Amino acid sequence: MEDRPGLVEKLAFFGGVAGGALMGAASGFLLLYLTDVVGIGAAAVGTLMLVARIVDGASDPIMGYLVDHLPVTRWGRFRLYVLIGGILCAVCLVALFAAPAWFPNALLAAWITYLLWGLLLDLFQIPVTSLLPVVAGDARTRSQLASIVGLTGLLAAALSTGATLPIVKALGGGTGGWLTYVSMMALVGCVLVTVMAVRVRERVKPLSPERYRLSDVRRVFFAHRAVPILLTSKVAVQAASGSLTAAMPYFFLYYIGDQAYLSAAALVMAVPMVIGAIVVPVMARRHGAKPWYLLSLAVSIAGLALLMAVPPTLAPVLACFALTGFGFGGAVALGLVLLAELADYTEWQYGFRTEASLAAMTSFATKAGSGVGGGLLAYTLAATGYRSGGVAQGPEAIQGILYAQSLIPAAIGIVGALAFAAYPITREVAARAAADLADRKLLLTQP
Repeated sequence: MEDRPGLVEKLAFFGGVAGGALMGAASGFLLLYLTDVVGIGAAAVGTLMLVARIVDGASDPIMGYLVDHLPVTRWGRFRLYVLIGGILCAVCLVALFAAPAWFPNALLAAWITYLLWGLLLDLFQIPVTSLLPVVAGDARTRSQLASIVGLTGLLAAALSTGATLPIVKALGGGTGGWLTYVSMMALVGCVLVTVMAVRVRERVKPLSPERYRLSDVRRVFFAHRAVPILLTSKVAVQAASGSLTAAMPYFFLYYIGDQAYLSAAALVMAVPMVIGAIVVPVMARRHGAKPWYLLSLAVSIAGLALLMAVPPTLAPVLACFALTGFGFGGAVALGLVLLAELADYTEWQYGFRTEASLAAMTSFATKAGSGVGGGLLAYTLAATGYRSGGVAQGPEAIQGILYAQSLIPAAIGIVGALAFAAYPITREVAARAAADLADRKLLLTQP
């Protein structure tokens, strides 16, 4: 019988992804914290998020190459580095909020800690993403794990979006409330990541023990259009998701008029996200990942665009967020399935596995996307007259918040869908690659 992860291992995998997602979701409130608590101007914060994320993301290919070439320990190729990266990220998350409040030059402190956060996030996210292709080799289990990763990340982000502000308020608000909250998230995340690193096993081994060279990375990334197409689409999807999430506190506070509804919106998004992350990968196994990925993007784009048309009342707005949640749930889960298929395809074509380098692509997409999404939100706020400090906003600023919540992420999502339409790895190609790799491994194990 084929060795597959059991329930306990899947739960540990779920917990570790949840721990990382909780820390990442907490960091997503940095824009609101810096503008409304620390008092830094929206345009300055937008420049920080846009430039720092893109510059930091440029180092991801190098980090991916390094992770693939780190020493193999008794824990395997990736698990020890998941643990180390998770602990360092937890420490940096607290510094991300503490330094701008404690140091005289808040903007400089934000720049330093935000750049450091991005580098340490690489050391955690790249090994975590690399685990999915090596924990299991069969398509069914990978699909299940991808669903776990997708729904966990989105669910953690949605629940964090809804729960963060009430919790911070209950903790006293201000700098003290935020620091207590992010310290709690850092501790929980660190514990969950530790359990993941201890309990998860790595099963898929490279056919060849030889490590690939930097020139091979260039060949993989540019000799075949699959990698740049998937990268472009992932950046767009992450930018749309980042803009959506970052805009929600502003949207409900100033456009809807009651930030308490943010919790309801987050919960309403969470259920369809879970359904999308579970159902869409199952349907993709039957009909192929590409059409269902495009369909998921179309659903999320429709939900975002409809916010411009519906009245600013709770029921229709929540319906739009539910539709958007379903689409993003399916797209994020399928993105991980596509990444695992791409790892197999690379080994099939070139003879070596590049999990970490391909995971670096996802890391870059996440950071560049969040930078673009957060930057566009901040620039939109600045361009439409948003005033920092939590004060009342004028009509133009409120209209700008609506654009940032609706049209901007919808337009970015359209870019991602158009890019992915040219993706060349179909269901048939992925199945042929997996079958051929299985035959090669069988030949290697025969006496």
